[in-house]
Amino acid sequence: MSSEVVRSPNRRHDREMFYKYVSAATAKAILRTRTLRWSSPTCFNDPFDVPRELSFGLTPKQIVEACAQHMSDLIESPPRDTSELLPQIRLILEAVRSGVSAELKGELLQGLKLSAAEQNPTGESMDAMRAKWRAELDDFRILCLTESPSHMAMWYHYADRYRGVALGFRCVDALDSAWLTARPMVYAAEKPEVYTAIGWARLLALRTDVAVRRLLDISTYTKAADWSYEHEWRVLSFKRPADTGSFTDYGFNPPELAEVYVGPLIGPDDEREVKKLVATYPEAQALRASVGMDRQLCFTRI
Repeated sequence: MSSEVVRSPNRRHDREMFYKYVSAATAKAILRTRTLRWSSPTCFNDPFDVPRELSFGLTPKQIVEACAQHMSDLIESPPRDTSELLPQIRLILEAVRSGVSAELKGELLQGLKLSAAEQNPTGESMDAMRAKWRAELDDFRILCLTESPSHMAMWYHYADRYRGVALGFRCVDALDSAWLTARPMVYAAEKPEVYTAIGWARLLALRTDVAVRRLLDISTYTKAADWSYEHEWRVLSFKRPADTGSFTDYGFNPPELAEVYVGPLIGPDDEREVKKLVATYPEAQALRASVGMDRQLCFTRI
C-alpha cells in the first residue's frame, strides 16, 4: 500500500511551514479555541496597506485623459496578446493590426484626443465605485503569516516586545490547509498603479473579471519596500454569510500546529499556561527562544 502523500490541488507553493507572531494572551486564546483570526484590512496596523480609498486624489477628468492616452498608445503599438482587453478594444486593435490607412489611424487618434478634451465627467460613477470599495473592505478576510520564527523585528512589533509567542503551522496537503493557497507579498519600491491615472486607464481597458483580479492582487499582495523585513505571506478569503463585523475566527486542525515558541521575555505564568495548552496538541512541541552571545535567537525545546 503506497504511503505517498497526494499533493493538494490547492497548493500554490512548496513551503512546509508558516509562522504567526502574537502576544501571550492571543496565543493562549488561539490554543484554547483552536482558531485563527482572519481580518478585514480595516483592522491592519498599516493604513497604507490595502488601499482604503480607490483612485484617491484623482479626478474623473484625469482618468478620462489617461484612458485616451492609453488607447492612443495601444493603437500606435497594438500588443500581440489582446485576450485580456475589453472586446470593443480588441476589435479596434485587431482592425488596426490587420492594416488601416495612415489617414484613418490619424483620425482615430485625433478622435480620442477630442473626446478626452470635451468630456467633463460628473464623477458620480467614480464616487459610487469608491463607496462600493469602502463598503466591501469589511468583507475581506485575510490571514497574515511569515516565513520564520527568527525575525527579531517581528518578535518586537507583533509578539509584545519579545514577551509573546510565535506559532508554527504545517502545510498539510491531506488536510488541505488554508495556507496552502498563501501568496508572498510583493514589496514595491514605487506605488502600485492603482494610485495613478494611467494605472486606472490600464485597468479600465481590461475585461471586468481580469480587472477585478488585477485590482485584488495589487491591493492585497503589494506593500511598500519598508515592510520587506516581514517576509509576509497572505491568504485571502471573504466573509461567509453568517459572519459579522471586521474579522472572523476560523478553526484550524490540531495536527496543523507544529511548533510554539515562547519569547525570551515572556512571563513565567504565561509560559506555564502556554506550555500546558501546547500539551493538548499531540503533534506540537513547545520551544523557548533566547538571545545568545552572538545576539541571535536560539531555540531549545521546553
